[in-house]
Amino acid sequence: MFISGFLVKPRSSKNGVSKTQSAGNQRHKSSLVGTSETTCETTYPKSFCEWLAGIIDGDGSMKVSKQGYTSLEITMGLEDLPLLRYIQHMLCGSIKIKKMRSGAKAYRLHNQLGMIKLMNCINGHIRNSARLLQLHRVFQVLDIPVILPITLDAQSNWFAGFFDADGTIGIAMINRLPQLSIRVTNKLLQDVESYKGVVFGGNIYFDSSKNGYYQWSVQSRKDVIMMLDYFKSSTFRSHKSRRFFLIEEYYSLYDLKAFKPDSIHHKAWLAFLDKWNKLMI
Repeated sequence: MFISGFLVKPRSSKNGVSKTQSAGNQRHKSSLVGTSETTCETTYPKSFCEWLAGIIDGDGSMKVSKQGYTSLEITMGLEDLPLLRYIQHMLCGSIKIKKMRSGAKAYRLHNQLGMIKLMNCINGHIRNSARLLQLHRVFQVLDIPVILPITLDAQSNWFAGFFDADGTIGIAMINRLPQLSIRVTNKLLQDVESYKGVVFGGNIYFDSSKNGYYQWSVQSRKDVIMMLDYFKSSTFRSHKSRRFFLIEEYYSLYDLKAFKPDSIHHKAWLAFLDKWNKLMI
């Protein structure tokens, strides 16, 4: 199940009346089975623009249709519907349930106004290689000059947005010891290098599975705590980011060796794992 967000604005209109739906949207109109309207914010804080750019870099797609419509689509798992609701609150529009050909469901965020305002918000914060190309095409239609990606620093909320899109926090047993790791993956090396080179350290690996991708990862306690400190000053919003709240408890139980079956604290470890796993449901 997926969540898709669309923000649509026509390039031109006839007789002063704006078109409100692309041909593709009209074609699937009959399959819409639910809707939720909302109001939107009038201004976008820099922190939101940086975070949203990270989301788009990871899970977004910007397009220009043959009819001259510019659109933004954000696709995420159903468990991150609250994240899409937050974007909806900020950007206006509606979320609609749409039946896909496969029988699955998708949530679609519609917005007929504010595309130019949105593009100005993320301008200078988009840095994914594929997304930059899409941004240039959209900006040509909207007649907006593109600002190349600004330099990231330790206060940039882009890291939080990109993690919400393409990051994971997991615990694996290695040689009978639990190993907590924080990871971010992407098809291109340059799109994960910022994590290693700018703020968080760690390492980057290439995984040949699933047609190949690059993975940035931190596993040492020092690097994980550094990521946790960033989390305390920047807002994550995906369901998986809630595991950050359990990291300190994890290290407390690890120091007590509570993961060992014969430990007097083993029940506390099992209770911790139960909480940890439920956060991904």
